[in-house]
Amino acid sequence: MSLSSTDSPDVVLIGAGIMSATLGTLLKELDPSLSVTLFESLHDCAQESSQGWNNAGTGHAANCELNYTPQRDDGSVDIAKALKVNTQFDLSRQLWAQLVRKGAIPDPQAFIHACPHLSFVWGRKTLPSCVSAIGR
Repeated sequence: MSLSSTDSPDVVLIGAGIMSATLGTLLKELDPSLSVTLFESLHDCAQESSQGWNNAGTGHAANCELNYTPQRDDGSVDIAKALKVNTQFDLSRQLWAQLVRKGAIPDPQAFIHACPHLSFVWGRKTLPSCVSAIGR
């Protein structure tokens, strides 16, 4: 499908994955008058990066993801990225909560699931393991 010369959406989103769905939802929440057009080349939405076999399907609170907490050369751990990701995840949770309150997500239990998360590290040096629950 292509846009005709008379079509002029306010926002064009490419790809029908979780990021476009979230951005489109957020934009419409902020300004319901926006016209949003979404293009997807695959046969259905969320079939590439957001698809279950290609993605864990989880929001990451960054409490235990070791790639968000790299060890520095001096042995200390840099938590700056984890804090940033945690803040972004919390903002997403606030958006979902608002959508539940207004009835846009009628059954949040079908959409949002808390799941335990564990990181276990072993090697020559003993590092602490971390246990938390994403979504709590």
